[in-house]
Amino acid sequence: MKQSKYYFAIFIIIIITIFMRFYLLQNQSLWFDEGWSLRLSDGTSFQENLSNIIGREAGDKYQPLYYLLLFYWRSVFGDSEFAIRSLSALLGVGSVITIFFTSLRIYGKKHALWSSMIIAVSSFGVFYSQDARPYALLIFLASLQIFLFTHIINQDNSNKIISQVLFGLITAIGMFGSILIVIFSAALCLSHIIVYRNLKQWIQWWATAAVFSLPMIWFYLSSPAASDPTSTGVTRSGLPIFQNAMFVIYGILVGTSYGPPIEQLRGDDRIRVVLSYWPQLLLLLIVITLILTALLINLLRQNDSKKNQRTNYLFACLFLISFVFAFIFAEVTKINWLPRHSFYLFIPIIIIIPLAFSENYQRQTKLYILSQFAKIATVVLIIMNIYSSSKYYLQKDYAKDDYRSAVQYLLQNQDKSAKSILLWGEPRLLKYYGDSSTLYAGSKILEKVKGKNLAEKVSNITNNVDTVFVMVNREFFWGPKGAIKREMSDLYNLESETSWPYVKIYKFVKKK
Repeated sequence: MKQSKYYFAIFIIIIITIFMRFYLLQNQSLWFDEGWSLRLSDGTSFQENLSNIIGREAGDKYQPLYYLLLFYWRSVFGDSEFAIRSLSALLGVGSVITIFFTSLRIYGKKHALWSSMIIAVSSFGVFYSQDARPYALLIFLASLQIFLFTHIINQDNSNKIISQVLFGLITAIGMFGSILIVIFSAALCLSHIIVYRNLKQWIQWWATAAVFSLPMIWFYLSSPAASDPTSTGVTRSGLPIFQNAMFVIYGILVGTSYGPPIEQLRGDDRIRVVLSYWPQLLLLLIVITLILTALLINLLRQNDSKKNQRTNYLFACLFLISFVFAFIFAEVTKINWLPRHSFYLFIPIIIIIPLAFSENYQRQTKLYILSQFAKIATVVLIIMNIYSSSKYYLQKDYAKDDYRSAVQYLLQNQDKSAKSILLWGEPRLLKYYGDSSTLYAGSKILEKVKGKNLAEKVSNITNNVDTVFVMVNREFFWGPKGAIKREMSDLYNLESETSWPYVKIYKFVKKK
């Protein structure tokens, strides 16, 4: 009976996992970054797509695997929003299953249920499982890497060579997936030697991985970014790195839709906005404190009978070293450090959280009471993630860039006497949603338009038509708030302004 209940619990968790990753999968428009995923998988062959990816001197150059997989995925399943995103959704389901078997192998059934339940409802995991970007693939590869690594933990010698080869292959494939996997692999390598202190074993496992990974290591070291990390085109942040670090932990634990919308955090009043969400953030702080306190006591408490003491140290060490490496990477590259750039922190967190209450303490002791509070805190954390995901699914303030609605508006309003121009955004998405007439010529038009005399330049580009629709995606990248309206007022009157999440369209009529 107990076995049947356990398998039923696993079945329910898998159903929840599938439901949360496929629910409303096509509800939101493809957004700016997903437009780049389309563009980098638009080629007619593997070679053409690889050439386009490597030729782009931006962050995408250093995570090519996903776009190549997406190319084949689109050729089989088509170009609908559901089809494009379903690759990430399936990989998200695969990550939950992989984490379940990893925890089961190391810690047993109860721990595996808790870890898999946490990741099943994780708002962070759900968001990137519904995003046509590389992160669901990278989480899956990193979790698969950890699963294979557990052969060391279990000291399974029956298939040690096979495990070493598979671990080396997955490590190399992960590095082909992203330079960020290099950070995670380096942290895992260092954690291994620090905790287990077995040089022979360490060399056996990591020599194989190093040999398989040499082509990608050479590629990264020979790229321009190796000598000048700031040369790569990525979004830079003007925020103190410690604020980014706090945001990373927050986003991984409860998703970026738990608190205020990201858009509201871009203004000068972001402190006031954050404080307006103090009940939710205070609850999060209490939950983190309870779980972290119980975890630290479990890790620091010396007990010779604890079967998995070194394993616990390994995952704690992996999290800390990965975080330090991510911090250094963000500081050196000046990247806008976001939760997705440290996706690998997600894995050790999910695995070790149940350690806060899995120890069998004697009842009525302080440690037992604390562990029960930690268990309640973990249940609350699960509920918080469901709450965060519900806001992402249903609330407009947390939606992605709405190109779909913007294009529908343009198609309904365009005629011979009116033209439209995209000042900032992803033109591939305009074509995807059926708009082939909005003007955009890449950097050439941007160089002509951006700066002084905007109205005159727009007038020239649109052949002096009376009505111009000016579309801008993520206006904060273009310039100061209100800059477009102010600069266009030299020749045009603003007739209307229509907004969708992260997208605005201004309708200007020429002055008589």
